[in-house]
Amino acid sequence: MDQTALFSLTYGMYILGTEFDGKINACIVNTVSQVTQEPVRVSVNVIKNNYTAELINKSKKFSVSVLSRNASLDTVMNFGYSSGRDRNKFENMSYDTDVQGCPIIRTGCNAVISCKVFETIDLGTHYMFIADVVDCEKTNNDDSMTYGDYRDIKAGKQIDSKSEEKKEMYECSICHYIYDGETSFDELPDDYVCPVCGQPKSVFYKI
Repeated sequence: MDQTALFSLTYGMYILGTEFDGKINACIVNTVSQVTQEPVRVSVNVIKNNYTAELINKSKKFSVSVLSRNASLDTVMNFGYSSGRDRNKFENMSYDTDVQGCPIIRTGCNAVISCKVFETIDLGTHYMFIADVVDCEKTNNDDSMTYGDYRDIKAGKQIDSKSEEKKEMYECSICHYIYDGETSFDELPDDYVCPVCGQPKSVFYKI
């Protein structure tokens, strides 16, 4: 089976937010889709050990901020490269709250959607949250960011300005996330997972 065929699937880029008992958090996902028109429902898949997934399981609500093509890489890195268990991702971010109290981001996003969980499906490695859309707003007419756009943005930052040498890069074979961090990939802990799709270190390959 040629699993590279799956690379042809297209994805958007979204900030998935939630709130529970006064705690807010958000992460980057690429699996939001509308599943029904009447009632209007969407679904999102999130890896089980993700802190946002943990809070959504408790709160039964979430928000989706749709990243636009002019969103900064810093925004993606802020919400996608670390866990909310370790730091407050909103500390230096401008944000609002939706009708359910979930955080939403308007800067660099072209729409915000508020959702109430209707059903949770255990998919093994991930939870699928199916939710009713309780409110939504189009914030501007910018084009939505795709995962391909994100990779293009990343490609513009591959040269280390100090050494002018290209960093070693490793790509996730599942969602195509590219790791080019300061820490050598080989030195990352064995329990490292892709910050976008949550798959283990073993699915990465050098590019």
